[in-house]
Amino acid sequence: MIFENLLVNNFGVYTGRQEFNLSPDKKKPVILIGALNGSGKTTFLQAVDFVLYGRQSNIFQSSKLSYENFLKKNINKENFEEGAQIELIFLRKIKGKTQKFKISRNWKPNSTKIKEDFFVFINDEYDEDATKDWDNYVDQILPSTVASLFFFDGEKIEQLADLDKSKEVLKKAINSLLGLEIVDQLNVDVDEFRKRSSVQLKTDDEKEKIEDLEKKTLELKDEIKNIDEDIVKIDDELAKIKFEKQEIDIELSKKGISYYEKKKEYEQEIKELEQNKENVKDELVKLAARDSPLLLIEKELNEVLDQSKNIIEQKNQQEIKSNKEVIFKDINKFVEKNCKDDDFIEKFKKFIKEKKVSEEIVLNSKFIQENLNYQDLQLLKTQQLPSIKNEISKKIKQVKKIEEEFERKSQLLNKIPASEEIEPLVDKQKKLAEDEFKLKTKLNVLNDQRSTKNGPLVKLNIEIRKEYEKKSNNELVNLDKIRFVDYSLKVKDVLSSFHVKVLDFHIKKLEKLILECFNNLLRKKNFVKSIKIDTSSFDLKIFEKKNVEIDTEQLSAGERQLLAVAILWGLAKASKSAAPTIIDTPLGRLDSEHRLNLVEQYFPTASKQVILLSTDEEINKKYHKYIKPYLSRSYKVEYDQNLNGSKSQEGYFF
Repeated sequence: MIFENLLVNNFGVYTGRQEFNLSPDKKKPVILIGALNGSGKTTFLQAVDFVLYGRQSNIFQSSKLSYENFLKKNINKENFEEGAQIELIFLRKIKGKTQKFKISRNWKPNSTKIKEDFFVFINDEYDEDATKDWDNYVDQILPSTVASLFFFDGEKIEQLADLDKSKEVLKKAINSLLGLEIVDQLNVDVDEFRKRSSVQLKTDDEKEKIEDLEKKTLELKDEIKNIDEDIVKIDDELAKIKFEKQEIDIELSKKGISYYEKKKEYEQEIKELEQNKENVKDELVKLAARDSPLLLIEKELNEVLDQSKNIIEQKNQQEIKSNKEVIFKDINKFVEKNCKDDDFIEKFKKFIKEKKVSEEIVLNSKFIQENLNYQDLQLLKTQQLPSIKNEISKKIKQVKKIEEEFERKSQLLNKIPASEEIEPLVDKQKKLAEDEFKLKTKLNVLNDQRSTKNGPLVKLNIEIRKEYEKKSNNELVNLDKIRFVDYSLKVKDVLSSFHVKVLDFHIKKLEKLILECFNNLLRKKNFVKSIKIDTSSFDLKIFEKKNVEIDTEQLSAGERQLLAVAILWGLAKASKSAAPTIIDTPLGRLDSEHRLNLVEQYFPTASKQVILLSTDEEINKKYHKYIKPYLSRSYKVEYDQNLNGSKSQEGYFF
């Protein structure tokens, strides 16, 4: 819903036709209308309220005048004979399509009385159905009871700022928002119906008995209501305990409760690591007692092997030389004896000289057998000692790995917080758990009590019905009435239960919205942790971080006004109505910093269209600078002494 244009002609303090273009530009929702006190700010707000709702408007309902006298009173005195007119054009999206509405109220005096002409145009065409049934039509767009959340003045803020006086305002607003006023009215209507039916059906005796039964019914209902209130209180206490437990869990987590809980586990693991280290050391000692001392003389063993090798080689060379000579002599003799070709003999000798004779061929097995000691030493060097080295290396690596794991576990153990840091929180958590258990036990008792009370209540309702049946057993009409009375009793119970459940369901969401809005407006960031609304008394309580209730008397007048704005803002958000917000004297008695928060945080985001009615002292040059980026257009309304009325012009005071 977006207001496009408002025409005010001779209404209240306005003289002549005064027209306001209210269409907001994209991303600039604010329309600023400046006027000194008494020049027409409040009249502007009243004009919008009246053109929309007529007899249902707040301005008329609070006037305590007849409708005709009200119309007469609101014609500008200087132009009385001309009459008055208010015309509002607004846009509304319905199923993705934009509709243009123009509503017009015109009235002027004649010799006998004042007559009002009312017209509704949709998409520039006169709509007879909408005109005749506008009260129901406008209720589908923006109910008058909800409109008070969007159209309000400084007086409304002052009322809500006094938290003792705000209960009724808050109750009315919440009931209007949730449509519970209809439920309450239905309850009243049901009671009235029952009374009328009872009068028609009861004899004196029966009347007395039925009255007695109904009295008992009311007493039981009161007892159940008290139980329900106690249940709600316990639910709130349980919610607080849950919140505190969560806070403690967070605190314990920060302090390292996960390490603390594993303290014994870490200590046991460290003990096992120490034992494993000792076991590996023992194994190293055993190794040292066996072959490992040989590693100490590894150098000497290598020298012995080299010496042995040299000796063997010397012997081998001598043997090879001796064998070569014998072989060569035998070959030469054989060749000379059996071959007469001199050329061949020479070539063969040359071939023999050029060829090498390997040690392996020359050495015989006997010589090798004589050198077994050398082979044993060689085996010790190439196999046994490397194996010892490898085994010792493995054990050393094992010790190192154990030491690394020991260091890691020790570091984890060092992270474990001291008992004096953890135990008070754990004790508090245990205490909360005990309190929670007690409350849940009490809650179970109350639920049992409620069930216990509900049983007799059902029986009483049955008995009441039977008493009605006794009187009207043979009367068909009365039987119908009895059924109606019976149904009315059931309807009343359903309505009461529905009222409680709807309220409980929506109040939590509303509390969050008001809290969010309040923290956005406060200069003390995160000063308020939660807001609670009592569903029976509509008392509003605020709590700081540690869930400690804040005495509202501690709040400054400005902070209480911001809370009032937050209540209206939160209620408007909860309504999900895309209606313009109109605020008369928006800054009131707020101090400069709170005013700035309102200008920066609330005005640009309160709605897609925000119309501010301000004096030059409220939105002065300083705040005008801050609001200018969000400002589509502005007007100034001035009172003309000569005309005895106010006129508007584009532009603000500066």
